[in-house]
Amino acid sequence: MDAERLPAAIRAAAGDRRGGATEVAARALDGLLEVADDPRLLEAAVAALLAGQPAMAPVWHLARAARGPRPRDALVALRARLDPDAEEAVDAAAGWLRPRLAGGGRGAVATVSHSSLVDRVLARLGPAAGEAPPVAGLVGADAIGPEAFLNAAGTGELAARLPTLVVATDVKLLPAAAFARLGGPGFEAVPLAAVAAVVLGREVLSPAGAGRRARSVG
Repeated sequence: MDAERLPAAIRAAAGDRRGGATEVAARALDGLLEVADDPRLLEAAVAALLAGQPAMAPVWHLARAARGPRPRDALVALRARLDPDAEEAVDAAAGWLRPRLAGGGRGAVATVSHSSLVDRVLARLGPAAGEAPPVAGLVGADAIGPEAFLNAAGTGELAARLPTLVVATDVKLLPAAAFARLGGPGFEAVPLAAVAAVVLGREVLSPAGAGRRARSVG
């Protein structure tokens, strides 16, 4: 049975309920590359990821790459971008937050779910990010569509009380039709207009700008 032959990385990524979308995507890509030259097993791996992670935009991008005409090349290109894009996003998010922590006295950064990107930004900011009271919010995103983004429940409440930054990379962007199909228990769709800004890699975009970027995904 194909399911029994799936790489351990695929099984781990599909069943991961604690890691952030970027972390899960890296593991999933490594697993897909193990079977990229076996069309039947590659499709089984894609199906397992889609079933196991129905709320993560990167899995949509991985599936599209794996089902394209040159799957190995497409997957290699995605894997090569993943870590540099994440590092640039961490730098950009920390740069956006630093002046807000320093202005008017030091304060904390509040969050609702510690994605790998969020954790890395908080580590980059150092102890100041944990001092009370909170003056800004920081959240990740499992998916970003033209009008809203998907993240852990409680994100909307945080954005309503603090200026909140979304930290993500381009692999989280989805067109409207694909975004509408994502979701699951413990997630909520939050209007992009509810947040202060969205980091995509090295860029800090307005919510409307991030929505336009998602709308342009083919």
